Amino acid sequence: MDRIVLTEALVGSPFGVLLLDKAVKAARLAGAEVSGVTVPRGMEPRLRCRFAAEAARQRLPCGEGATPGCADAFTAFLGERPVDLRVPGGLHDWHAHTQFAYCGRGIDLMDAAALSLALGVASQGFSEHAFALYFPSDALKFRWQGDAGFVERVWATAGRGRMAAYRAWVEGLRALLGPRVRFGLEVDLFGGGRFCLAPEDWQGWDYLIGAIHEVEGLSPGATQAEVERAWMRDVERLLRQPIRILAHPFRYFPWAGRPVPRGLYRPVARLLAQAGVAAEINHHKNPFELEFFRACLEEGAGISLGTDAHVTRDIADLRPHLRTLAELGLSPGDCLSP
Repeated sequence: MDRIVLTEALVGSPFGVLLLDKAVKAARLAGAEVSGVTVPRGMEPRLRCRFAAEAARQRLPCGEGATPGCADAFTAFLGERPVDLRVPGGLHDWHAHTQFAYCGRGIDLMDAAALSLALGVASQGFSEHAFALYFPSDALKFRWQGDAGFVERVWATAGRGRMAAYRAWVEGLRALLGPRVRFGLEVDLFGGGRFCLAPEDWQGWDYLIGAIHEVEGLSPGATQAEVERAWMRDVERLLRQPIRILAHPFRYFPWAGRPVPRGLYRPVARLLAQAGVAAEINHHKNPFELEFFRACLEEGAGISLGTDAHVTRDIADLRPHLRTLAELGLSPGDCLSP
């Protein structure tokens, strides 16, 4: 078993605690059995408490000791082996969230953008849930999807929920952050398969992502075959919209307690290729179906990468995506880019 060893340069950086999280994730993804965390001896007590708290969240003991004299703030050590916490060049993350998300659990766009840049992500996309901007927080229960009248009443208000405020905020950030940071929306369907964007909100985004979080019109006792037909209906509806990416394909099924229909991999891959829409590699709490992405490549569908980060520490967590690309025989340059 190895300890994660943090240098003075790392713990003194603005991203220090977040980089401890990255170091633990990198070690575990590499198959290491991490036994604890060592921070530099004599750290300022308040700073040491922050690192101890993060180590405790990772269920690791944290102790002080001698650490390597490395001046690189983005290098940690696994025992005596250096671990570069930056990602290789050419990776684009199209899918992360902001503090406007109801499902966000402590993400700040400015911190996330800075961390992404520091760790080498080529371009960082923020794709907020459109429904979370339009509707109250109980929208997570998806009641709005079957109530077209409710949706239209919200769209008729001056602010369209929080959408107008979000758009104004984004426009202010564009000049500040530059073209490396991109802004999109993650958009669902509602009311008979309509795309959940008000007329005023179709323009002004760098891209749109389509997503299926719920399938309309299913009864509680629906059979697997009925669920699959309804889901495919909604995939086809989404692909008629101006989206560039289909978010977390097939996630709906396990989240609904249903088997993943592997027989639909190739039909969906073929539809994506025909529509010119990329399939998203997304490891955020999603079962991963490598065979689906193989079918996408065989059918000519594109591939995109998305961390789907809902907390700042998950920004730039692209190591699992790199492993997946390697298993598919792809390089970062083979994925969707701006």
